[in-house]
Amino acid sequence: MKSYIGYGVAFAIILGGAYVYMDGTEVAGPRQLTALERVGDECGLIAEKAASALPEALPFQKLEKAARQSRVLQTCMNDRGYRENPAWVAYAEPVAKKTAEQANISVNEAYETLRRNKMVTFYEPDAKTPLYWIISKP
Repeated sequence: MKSYIGYGVAFAIILGGAYVYMDGTEVAGPRQLTALERVGDECGLIAEKAASALPEALPFQKLEKAARQSRVLQTCMNDRGYRENPAWVAYAEPVAKKTAEQANISVNEAYETLRRNKMVTFYEPDAKTPLYWIISKP
């Protein structure tokens, strides 16, 4: 009988300690998705499905698949009221020039690669750079 009382007291102490610990550290609920994130996820899925049947055996086929995905994503986002952010374009042009010089590629290739990488980013918590998408004015 004494062992049951000892286990009960130990269990109560552990429960009390857990309550005090959890009470001091509130756990935040899941972050709500923004409208841009919801639309971006939908359009990203549509773009993946649109290019899924294309072969990727050769290097030029990989480029064709990436081009199709970015074109479908661009069209889908435009249809849902989003457009390319002019602030992002102003940010990306000098970055593309610098990248082109370092990688010994054309500025257009560097810009397009950067554009394709950033157009699938719909949320940046630190926001050091402008997002690629903004809402179109009606």
